[in-house]
Amino acid sequence: MSPPDARSNPSSGGGLPQPVSGSDPEPWTVEDFMPVILFLRQKIGITLESHRMGLLQARLRARLQQRGFTSFSRFVERVLKVDPSGPGMQLLVDLSTVNHTSFFREPAHFNFLAEQLGQAIREASGAPIRIWSAGCSSGQEPYSLGMILNDSIPNLSPQKVEIWASDLSLEVVRNAARAIYNTREIAGVPPDLLKRYFMRGTGPKEGTFRVIPEVRDLVKFRHLDLRSAQWPLPTDFHAILCRNVSIYFADDERITLLDRLAGSIRTGGWLIMGNGEILPSVPAGVRKILPSIYRKEG
Repeated sequence: MSPPDARSNPSSGGGLPQPVSGSDPEPWTVEDFMPVILFLRQKIGITLESHRMGLLQARLRARLQQRGFTSFSRFVERVLKVDPSGPGMQLLVDLSTVNHTSFFREPAHFNFLAEQLGQAIREASGAPIRIWSAGCSSGQEPYSLGMILNDSIPNLSPQKVEIWASDLSLEVVRNAARAIYNTREIAGVPPDLLKRYFMRGTGPKEGTFRVIPEVRDLVKFRHLDLRSAQWPLPTDFHAILCRNVSIYFADDERITLLDRLAGSIRTGGWLIMGNGEILPSVPAGVRKILPSIYRKEG
């Protein structure tokens, strides 16, 4: 989960019901927007900083006006309250979560994992080494992992490594699974890796780049809310990357999230957070090794 970006699908929310006629006393004001803020907090668990809340307000207003709505409150009454888990909720998720990411962002994390997990992958004879990209956005993080691990262990296979990738936004998960990127999005990929791990589009697809099947096959995408009571994922990860995701949680929820993540890591495994994140506390049994890198101890 990460900030709104240009990949948001203009057709998102196409399943919204049409508004009924009528008028609201003060449409599109901060007061009119307050029920949306409360819905985000209570139903989805997202708490945005003021500047991001302003951006969401502008984006949501534009989207609703395209659909003929006359106020935020009418959207709340006619859509969110009628079907709290329906297309209106998903529209809010897609517009409020930030999908700013890039290949090999914070590269020290990828180099660290390649070094720490490389030997374990080479020696694995039973269950595969499992890594989870929690908040994978449009897929650059898990695919970066697949490329750098394949560089360390040639001919890597899903029998040796499983990279699980999840995000709160259904739209970005769908984009991530397609593994197709434009020139701007692959700008951070070193030329040698671009040549080996991407297929260039031709003809009408010129200017696009698709991750090769050998890397795509390593990644399993899931649409997942980290606040859900159950995570339909393994519980014995060798490493979890949850970078710049917990910033959307209140402090008490961040603590709960970190405890649950630590519980899904096997002893000796790694929890990787964002470089700029300040954690309210560190889970029991987890020790900080390097900035933003933690190890689960026995």
